[in-house]
Amino acid sequence: MSAKTPTAVTPRTLKVPITNVYAMGGYCAQLRFGANKTPANLIIDTGSSTLVVSDSDYDDEQDSCLVPTSFAQEVLYGVGGWDGPVVYTRVGLREEDIDFNLADGYQLEPNPDSHAPIVLNQCPVAIVSSIKQEGTFLHADGILGLAYHQLNKSYNLKGYFDKYQISPALTYPWPFDTQISICSNGYYAHLNANQVENQVENKAAHSEQSCDNRFTSHDLRQFKAFLKQQPTQDIIPYFTELTQHGLTANKFAFYSRRSSVHFTADSNAASFSAKKSADKAEKAAQQAHFAQLNQDPLNQGWLIIGGGEEHTELYQGEFTTISVVEDKYYNVNLISIQVGDQTEIDSLLTEEIENSLEPAESLEPDESIEPDNSLERAESPEPDNSPEPIESTEHLASHDQALLSAIGMNKQLRGRSNAIIDTGVSGIVFTKHLYNAMVEHFSALNPKFAALLKPFSDIAMQYQGIDMSQLNLDEWPTLTLHFVGERNHHSQHTHSSGDHSSDNKQNSPEKVSLHIKPEHYWQTNTPAKGKACFKILSQLAGWPNQSLLGLPLLNEHYVIFDRSAHQTGVIHFAKQR
Repeated sequence: MSAKTPTAVTPRTLKVPITNVYAMGGYCAQLRFGANKTPANLIIDTGSSTLVVSDSDYDDEQDSCLVPTSFAQEVLYGVGGWDGPVVYTRVGLREEDIDFNLADGYQLEPNPDSHAPIVLNQCPVAIVSSIKQEGTFLHADGILGLAYHQLNKSYNLKGYFDKYQISPALTYPWPFDTQISICSNGYYAHLNANQVENQVENKAAHSEQSCDNRFTSHDLRQFKAFLKQQPTQDIIPYFTELTQHGLTANKFAFYSRRSSVHFTADSNAASFSAKKSADKAEKAAQQAHFAQLNQDPLNQGWLIIGGGEEHTELYQGEFTTISVVEDKYYNVNLISIQVGDQTEIDSLLTEEIENSLEPAESLEPDESIEPDNSLERAESPEPDNSPEPIESTEHLASHDQALLSAIGMNKQLRGRSNAIIDTGVSGIVFTKHLYNAMVEHFSALNPKFAALLKPFSDIAMQYQGIDMSQLNLDEWPTLTLHFVGERNHHSQHTHSSGDHSSDNKQNSPEKVSLHIKPEHYWQTNTPAKGKACFKILSQLAGWPNQSLLGLPLLNEHYVIFDRSAHQTGVIHFAKQR
């Protein structure tokens, strides 16, 4: 049901203006949905793959392009989540100017055709089923997921509908609020009192069954358990659709300046914590407030679809390149962090893999190691345990080369990424080990640093901040993150015999470094004028042992996610112009 491939299409870039005001720091691009081209501001998220829009922000009932399906999706995040039907409809990007004026310095444009819109006429879109769930997006209208297809799972409910004679066997309009409640005793259907007339007999038959507990899709966790009983199918993500239709190259770039909204007037972020208002007057006041914030150049940025390097107006100098080690999230391997000039703080995963090198060397070439599961920010498929060749480490020239090879490139260890580059996270979340050690190193430099950081152990402080008068950024050090860099593609081939020490020295991945200045891991004039927030958090309870590297790392750089390079892609970082 996807759109037909256009003829004689030349891939090109599309330069999309973005703003961080709707999602409390997360950057949004405006897409237009359906025949009426209804605008919606969607969070740009490399940590997920689904294109999802709020029902209240998409005029689906008047959309003549809408084609319903029997598929449903649900995603649970660290905070919040949603579920709803999957439909096909028209989706346009950069069709009309968005509702804020770009700053003068943003008008430099070496690519005159990069403003022409891109349209998919039959694009899969998930629609959030309830207004309450829309609060997951704050004041944004949904999410534009830019990760890989494995994170875009859907559930086919046709068999379930057929079993209970529910017609039509479609998820749109969403039936799990008004028509169907589900019994937890085996997940059988209860057809509710307002079911259509020709299903009354069917309703009575199922209602006679005993049921200890009923639930609807509002109960996200019980509904997730129900969906897991249904057949699954990956949906082609929006960006992958663009590349498969030949509209863009298989890369995109991201340019941002801050990880929190910048306030210059005597207003604050209180409106961000409030729900979207249904009252017209109140909603108009909120929109006026957002429009004012949108004018601030520090709250603006760019998303480059299908390119990156050609937009020299946005960066300068050479690129530093990090290997993506798994094409699910943008999984990378963080070797260590460093506070100022102090000794590096090694990641625990580095030690874990170092300890595993010896048993790995003893394996026969046709054996395989089951990869660890990646961070389940969204539901992901079971890991692929098919046998893959083990790359021998006997010939590596040094301990460092063996360690970098193991954590960066061995196929059987690809799932053991310890960090994710995620544009949808407005802070940095380190593992407990890295966070605690980082705080100790800050305190060793200056004992008063610990007192300033302590309040931010509570995530609620992101909504309050501290007085900027307490903070002298000149006293704070640069934070450096060390990664596994890009390895020469020739090293993908396994050497079976001979002396290859010189080859391996050339092909071993580099250790590369990226810097975060104090003005990025601290954000000033947020969540109100005169306030400041520390944007590095510790691992959440129950969270996998991986770091989420969000906007404070990216704000310093022009970042290109090149999915076409090598087998799993690379990420390029350059200094912003």
